[in-house]
Parts: sequence; structure tokens; C-alpha cells
Amino acid sequence: MPLQHGQHGQHGQAANAAGQTSDEALLAAALMRSRDAISGTETVKPDPFQAGELDLAARLPRLAREYRHAVMLSELLEDLVFVSEDDAPPGKTARAMALSRRTTGDPVPLARIVRPGLADFSQAAPLVASYAELRADRLTEILAQQRHLIPFLSSILPLDPVRNPALAEMLEVGLDLVTPVVMRIKLALGCPRPNQFSDRIQPLIPEPAHPALPSGHATQIFTLATMLSLLANPDAQVKPDDQLYRLACRIAVNRTVAGVHFPADSASGAVLGIQLGRYVMARGLRGTVGSAEFDGSLFSNQVEPRDFHAEILNQMMNGDDPSTRFNDDKTAARPAPLWQALCHRARQEWQNRWS
Repeated sequence: MPLQHGQHGQHGQAANAAGQTSDEALLAAALMRSRDAISGTETVKPDPFQAGELDLAARLPRLAREYRHAVMLSELLEDLVFVSEDDAPPGKTARAMALSRRTTGDPVPLARIVRPGLADFSQAAPLVASYAELRADRLTEILAQQRHLIPFLSSILPLDPVRNPALAEMLEVGLDLVTPVVMRIKLALGCPRPNQFSDRIQPLIPEPAHPALPSGHATQIFTLATMLSLLANPDAQVKPDDQLYRLACRIAVNRTVAGVHFPADSASGAVLGIQLGRYVMARGLRGTVGSAEFDGSLFSNQVEPRDFHAEILNQMMNGDDPSTRFNDDKTAARPAPLWQALCHRARQEWQNRWS
């Protein structure tokens, strides 16, 4: 029966596509007839042309949404520099990946991720397996979060895209930025998935076909939480007991419950996401940003596997965790005029959200 339903769905999609093509052909024929009737063979006399006076930021909203996103992603990515730190022959698995950002001078550090050792992952495999006990309780969240993250934030804050269209678009661009950054780091570090250490883990969802660390979901949700926090208060600090960060931790942990990520994947994703959130908001609101480092080889209790949750995040942010260091060496970020225009509109919407 499921196969038949799937086939019916495919037939429906094909029918819709055929109907759309038919409508387009009908409209094109009608437009052709209409022009022939009202223009005929008259000689075309061009109207006077007036050069446009809009600057790029004012012209940007006139692009289709997907093209606006492409432009702003290009602007944000152009300042990021990736440097692979290898302890093996060039082109092999890297020991660490350093992410820097361009300034008016030399690039300055933004985030550095050091991979755990294979023994660290092996030690954590039983912990991942133990999280399977929570699968029945968190099944709906895990499945929904495969495709949707922003609606979970909208349950905490009034992020209605009708009332706050610029804010919604700002978050979507931030979400999209994570993918090229995190995939570049995943590829360099080449970290394994939990079920590569035991056939008893049996992930709840299809295992992603790319390396694990850092967790993309953790990076995305911590990026968004940080963006929202800084939008409301440019001087805001990461507070693990804040609802935004409590949600971020839960979504990150859900990936371990599902059996597709180690706690270290989430911890590294949290550090990278916080830094990316700070980076994009600094470039959008003319702010400053410092650097951070996560050393997965130190994310261990030595005698037992290390977990990740809100209390661990609190230790990481307070400097009480040897694996993580957030530096206060903040410097100004280069403005990104096109992204900046969107962030300013988003801030105005947020300040007037109760109007």
C-alpha cells in the first residue's frame, strides 16, 4: 500500500506539471494574439530612457528572493578564510580547521575546530547507544527538525514572517550560510558517525552521507539563537538558561538521541554556531567579534564518555571546560552593505513588533 500511495503521488506531481505547462502554453498563445491585435506591424518608437538612481542596497529587494539570498551569501562568504591544519600528508584528514575573517589588514581568527581522536569517539559510542531510550519520547521532534528549525524558535519569540518579513529573511540567510561553512570543515576533519563503532546503535533516521563533526543541526540552531539574541541586544552574552539556548541544546541533543551524532559533534557545532552568529551580526550591525576554539581532543573526562547539554555549555562559556576557549580579542568586522540593509530592516521590525 505505501508503494501504491507513493506512485499515486508521483502521478499527481506529473499531472500538476503537465497542467502547468499547458497553462503556460495557453497564456503564451494568448499574449501573442493580443500583441498582434493591438501592435500589429507598427514601427516601434522607443521611449526616452532614464538611468536608474537606486544604490545597490535599495535595488536588492527588487530581486527574486532566491537571488537576494545568493547575493547576500556571496557577500558574507567573501570575508571567510579556511585553513586546514594537517598532521598527515596534504589532502588527507586534517587535525584541525581554522576559520578566519578578513579585515582591513590581515585575516583574524574567528573559530578553530580540533577533531577528537578515534579513541574518544569509540569511548563515546556506548553513551550514544544509551540515548536510544529517549527515542520514543522525542520522535516527533527529531523528525520535524530534519526539515524545520525556525518554527521552533517562533514558538518562543513572535517571528511571524507576515509581520516580520525582513527578520524572517535574515534568519533564512543565516541558516543558509551555515551549510557551506560547516561542510567545508566536516570534509577536512572527516570524523566518523556513531554506528561506525557499533552495529547496536541503529540510527532512528537515515544517516547523513557526510562526516559528522561539527553537527550541522547544532551549528545552525546556535547560529540562529545567537543572531536573535544579538538583534535584541548587541551586547548580549550566551546564557545557557535562556530559552533560545535551551532550545538549541535540546535540538543538538536530539541528534544524539537519533543516533547520528556524538556529543562532541554538538559541542563543536555550538562553538562554531555562536561564532557564525556573532560574525554575521557584526557585519550587519557594524559590530565587533572575537575568536573561539574547540579542541575535541580535550572534550573528555578520561575515565568516562563526555556528554553535551545546557550545563556543559555553561561550563564552556565560563571558561571552566578545557576543550573550549572564547577570547575577548574583539575587533571590528568589515561592513557588508547589502546584508546590512536587511539587518537594519529586521531590527526596525523587531523594535516595532508590538505595533
